[in-house]
Amino acid sequence: MSDRLHVLTAIYQSDRADRSSTLTVSLATMGAAVTYLVGTIAFYDKLDLLGWAISLLPFPLVCVLAFQAQLVNLAGVRARSILTLEQVLLDAVEPATGSTLDRTAIGVTASERALNLHTAVRWQRAAILIAYVGVGLIDVLYIVLMLIKAAPYLDGWIAVPATAYGVLLVVISLAWRHSVANLDLGAIGGP
Repeated sequence: MSDRLHVLTAIYQSDRADRSSTLTVSLATMGAAVTYLVGTIAFYDKLDLLGWAISLLPFPLVCVLAFQAQLVNLAGVRARSILTLEQVLLDAVEPATGSTLDRTAIGVTASERALNLHTAVRWQRAAILIAYVGVGLIDVLYIVLMLIKAAPYLDGWIAVPATAYGVLLVVISLAWRHSVANLDLGAIGGP
């Protein structure tokens, strides 16, 4: 194996490990967000003790949404890198023409075909959309619920946190849109 292939293999293994770590971080972050949400809802009747500060309770969940958008974007970047490296490594072992390997059934290409919003089968795409839209909807409803709870303490000033959350959600929505579009791997001849 040439030095070039050794280097590419090392980069490939590093990208795969980073991708796995990203999934672990994403799951841990979502677990923390769910725990936070359930914890604050469990004490809903006691939240009046916080007064106007109730309006600040949704902010950690907004931060988690923003962080998840970054992780989805990173997943797209990593997938592109891994797929490109897989193609080069497979071409070094066996050229694509006359290949006995089904390249769509091995490596990241196989998992991308199964789990990527752009390439998954219809029912899997529906499940992916339920997950993404569901998390967003839960967060938006939580923001609304907390702003309603904080409204008596802020009177007309409730418009300030409501506007701030609205702006943040628009920015995060645009980031999510870019991140999901970045998962479209067709541009590099992916799945």
